[in-house]
Amino acid sequence: MQVVERIGVLSVGKISAVIGVVFGVIAGAIVAAFGEATGGPILGGVHWLVDLVGLTVIYVVGGFVGGVLFAVLYNIAAKLVGGVRLELADA
Repeated sequence: MQVVERIGVLSVGKISAVIGVVFGVIAGAIVAAFGEATGGPILGGVHWLVDLVGLTVIYVVGGFVGGVLFAVLYNIAAKLVGGVRLELADA
């Protein structure tokens, strides 16, 4: 049995940001396809681009910040009560 005592804060943040890209593109495409959440005619014909890029950026930043916060809190909790126990098998 192996114990994860500490996880890298920035590595979790980067992985969460990459996952945020995927979800941001999906959410942005849905909003761009089905709604004019950014004001419609004021932006002319580029509202879909603003939706797509804007939501992707929001998801990336949110994913990074959320991942960093999770890693920091995990490291604190692991010091107090011990880390997650994993059973690993040889390949």
